Amino acid sequence: MLRRHAIGVLLGAAAARADAEGTAVLVDVRTKRLISVRDRALAGGMLAPPGSTLKPFSLSALLQAGKLRAGEEFRCPQNLEIAGRSFACSHPPGMMQVRTALAYSCNCFVAHFAERLAPGELGSALARAGFRSRSGLLGEGEVAGDIRPADARLQAIGEAGVLVTAAEMAMAYRSLALDAVEPIRAGLEAAVEAGTAQQAQIARVKVAGKTGSVRAVDGSFLAWFAGFAPSRAPEVAIAVMLQGRSGGADAAPIAGRILAAHFRGRS
Repeated sequence: MLRRHAIGVLLGAAAARADAEGTAVLVDVRTKRLISVRDRALAGGMLAPPGSTLKPFSLSALLQAGKLRAGEEFRCPQNLEIAGRSFACSHPPGMMQVRTALAYSCNCFVAHFAERLAPGELGSALARAGFRSRSGLLGEGEVAGDIRPADARLQAIGEAGVLVTAAEMAMAYRSLALDAVEPIRAGLEAAVEAGTAQQAQIARVKVAGKTGSVRAVDGSFLAWFAGFAPSRAPEVAIAVMLQGRSGGADAAPIAGRILAAHFRGRS
């Protein structure tokens, strides 16, 4: 079993190098038990926009509502501007499906199909996924996430209308680990295997996960990684959030080291 202070050591070392603060939460998928946490107050008390870690839930809402087919394609135009803000995609141009849109974090794909949702529909789906509920992991001091009306496109890519804690994120991915439909699970696997989250890979265990890069309410840059492993028989769910400009470069490597330490300790 992973030593309880291992997350603190790993994330603390990274934060020291980057002069950044951060938190990480590791949860047992089967029992919902908290395995380890770095900075309980931050994990359960800081509300932050989730960025692209929200995309699996947005696409799940569309699939479950029958408003998006698993194999439906969309040619990414790469350029995306909403409310005067640019969310241009950085991946190579081409046709996208759910799996590849998650793997390469295609803003255009998610925003395009989010326009099919009725007002408030996505917010209700996110609430059911646990983003407006305390995780129950960290005691009385924990706060609940906030979901408010917003442009569905911005909400779907995690840029408006949603604030969450790292503890909520870990528990939401724990539920996703148990219930994800195939294109969502495959997309999260592809993100780690060949997409934006490659630095979360670990030896001999397939990881499924998603990165996020977003600006907090105070204007600071936040990097996220959330996921679960092993991807086809999930044992643990993880959420990492820290100050940084890139989920793939800043948060994913820390998640990979935490997961590697956990599975080494379990063997």
